[in-house]
Amino acid sequence: MIRDQFNGLVINQQNLFSLLVSPSKYCQHGRENLLREHQEHLLYLQRLCRYCRTSGIRVWLQGEALPRDGKIQEKHPEYALIDNSNADEIFWKNFYQHHLYEALEKLPGIDGIIVNLPRHQPYKASWVSTLPYLYKTLRTLGKKMVLRDYMEDEAASWQLINALQVLPPDVRVSIKAVAHGYRPGFVNNPLLTQLNGRIKWIEFDMWGLEYGWTLLPCYLLEEIQGRLSWVESMAGEELEAITGRLNWEWISNSSLINSVNSVNLHGLAMFGREIFMTEKQAFHCWLTDMLEHKVGMAEVNLFHQLYICSYEWMRKTPYILGHVLHYYSQVPESYALAVKQLQLHVRKSDDYALSTLFPVNDPDAGREQFQQLVLEKERALFLAQDSRNRLYQIIHSVAMSEEKKELFKRVWERVPWYTEMFNRVARSVAMKMMIDNYGHQSGISLFALTKEINELRLLATRLSEWMDKEEQQQPHYLAMLFDPARLISLADSLADNE
Repeated sequence: MIRDQFNGLVINQQNLFSLLVSPSKYCQHGRENLLREHQEHLLYLQRLCRYCRTSGIRVWLQGEALPRDGKIQEKHPEYALIDNSNADEIFWKNFYQHHLYEALEKLPGIDGIIVNLPRHQPYKASWVSTLPYLYKTLRTLGKKMVLRDYMEDEAASWQLINALQVLPPDVRVSIKAVAHGYRPGFVNNPLLTQLNGRIKWIEFDMWGLEYGWTLLPCYLLEEIQGRLSWVESMAGEELEAITGRLNWEWISNSSLINSVNSVNLHGLAMFGREIFMTEKQAFHCWLTDMLEHKVGMAEVNLFHQLYICSYEWMRKTPYILGHVLHYYSQVPESYALAVKQLQLHVRKSDDYALSTLFPVNDPDAGREQFQQLVLEKERALFLAQDSRNRLYQIIHSVAMSEEKKELFKRVWERVPWYTEMFNRVARSVAMKMMIDNYGHQSGISLFALTKEINELRLLATRLSEWMDKEEQQQPHYLAMLFDPARLISLADSLADNE
């Protein structure tokens, strides 16, 4: 962080408020252990704040505004008895003004709180009535408040706008660079153009929730530079901060730092300071740091071309003609989920017209799209195999440590596997959609679909064998991204619907 001149650290935990507060007087079961846990959290954050202060780094906390998880009910068992919105509002008012106030009072080094809006639940208080209490608590302690664009559904932007209307102008708003999660090639978040007068933060997912969890290469420097330029032109002086996700709270030991995709974070930091630096200059700086020695232009060009290919590869592999096929980078575990993803999310760009995939009552268009899919997957496979071969040539011609060689090899060896996995998934799902929509006019037989389903099951077996063989060399969560059980589940759902 210091090297890249970041000046802030965000500690994110969805149930953060539940963890910070002490148990209520009604909590008797396990009270002593809960108090120890509460004290340990505060001590950790106090030490972190002291360390960051000496390095000139500000600390922010991020979590859900109304955590209704098991921890809150463990510490506040009285919450389980609440059965109407008025009682719920009273509970949260007391929670913010007393319990949270008490915890934050012991954390003077915290600059502010970033809060996520929860989805509304029946018989529960809405954020419209409760957020003003949270704001008053934070301002009393001299801390800032940031409201975050968090929810994934289509109503999220409207709910965020409505929530901001009940909060004072000094409440910041944190907006995702891409509306429904950072997917490479997708359009900028239009919400950035709708909140004039608000101080804005823009959030980039550098970890890759939607593009491979740091386990797969995806080069974003050119895209990031373009997005930042657009944001600055739209927000102007209202843009206060740029944030980047480094990990995901649900997967431990999976940091972006020192991964092959750390180039994106490095570039984000450099562009934040020098927007007119070229993308290739930023790449050169990162590669020098990564290889720990001066790198000549010939070597830079070799690596740069390898990384450029990864961007095209990622935009083609877990998609069907710009329509999202993956579910948080994983294979959809059912045919229904695959169809839902394909219908809900589509990339709007020059490469793909915004159109329905396999439109009902138009078998000619459907057959044409299927042929385009075949070509797209052939291209993805070529890019995967070619990039792996390029990588092997590079590591034999460019000086680097054995540790770095192994890192690059492990990452690019995953690329063909991921490609084959999604090529099989795309073909089987598309064939099923064609048969469902067009019947015998699809040109696809049930026999061909059954054969493709069997190929999915065989691939699941091969993936299991590969991961068993590589277990000691690969991160533990590789088995989640390439989960063979999801392939089997998808195959079963396709077979059930034949």
